Amino acid sequence: MSGTWSHRTREVLISAMIPKPGPSLPGLGELELEDFWVRFEVTAPWHLRLALRWATCLVGGMLPLLLGYRATLPKLTPAAREEVLQRGHRLPLFQDLLMVVKVVACLAYFDADGVQAQVRS
Repeated sequence: MSGTWSHRTREVLISAMIPKPGPSLPGLGELELEDFWVRFEVTAPWHLRLALRWATCLVGGMLPLLLGYRATLPKLTPAAREEVLQRGHRLPLFQDLLMVVKVVACLAYFDADGVQAQVRS
């Protein structure tokens, strides 16, 4: 993904999928994902990479505007982001795009060594 907006939007969108699950595990937004994204761009199937790009643009950029917000996802408060995502889950096209985001979020989360060690113990 190129461009600052798309990277920031992707990070916000992905991070919103897995908040801090408990005291012993970090939220996805707390993890360093740079290495994951490098591997993702090289190894993920083209259709998954494309679907994530679409989701980033449509869910992160267009959905908040369609729902009446005057900003894209990165500029919203965490509560407003959550509302946008919850409402998006009830809209046919956005349901599917959010499922793609969830899949990639899980791949990113469980790719982290610290998370793997915690989950396996």
